[in-house]
Amino acid sequence: MTDDAPQDLRTRRRLDTQHEIHQAALQLFEEQGVRETTVPQIADRAGVSPRTFFRYFSTKEQAALPGQRRLLDAIETLEISGDDVAAAMRAVEAAMEAVIGREHEAGLAEHRRVAALLARESDLRALAASQERTLTARLRARLAELLTDHDPVTVLLVAEVAVAVWRASWDRWGELTVAGEVNDPTEVYRRCREALREVVA
Repeated sequence: MTDDAPQDLRTRRRLDTQHEIHQAALQLFEEQGVRETTVPQIADRAGVSPRTFFRYFSTKEQAALPGQRRLLDAIETLEISGDDVAAAMRAVEAAMEAVIGREHEAGLAEHRRVAALLARESDLRALAASQERTLTARLRARLAELLTDHDPVTVLLVAEVAVAVWRASWDRWGELTVAGEVNDPTEVYRRCREALREVVA
């Protein structure tokens, strides 16, 4: 056994617990709604204590939106080649595609469930909006570190536009999901991205 094996095992256990809490939150939100669901109920369904729940998520709503956390992680490690705005935008778009997309049906099905909840649950949409402000602020800060020769307004606009496309993609996918249409989330994201380019062209 290598020295990395215990750490890998702990990582897998942590991710498994996080996933179980996420699944429990989704199930309860679908069954009885967000407002009627409590953290103790989610913890009980996941087989953990409320204290353990709060090690992974700050609120019950956050437990249903792991994609926001994955994007934040992607922003933290974002890299671009050179000091070029176009290259930075391409790097951000690639990171967002990697987060929003799924290559297997189980992942797609889960994201459809989240999209459907977002479409009908105002509390979840409010949390998503709050988290998007955090994403924008962190992306702006990361881009400022990478685009050192560009003015703050340019950096701000790149961050705002990138997160706006992310939000529009989720909104549109939720609308399509509620309407019964099956769509690849990556394709929805790409369509939103191309539509923005046509608007600003």
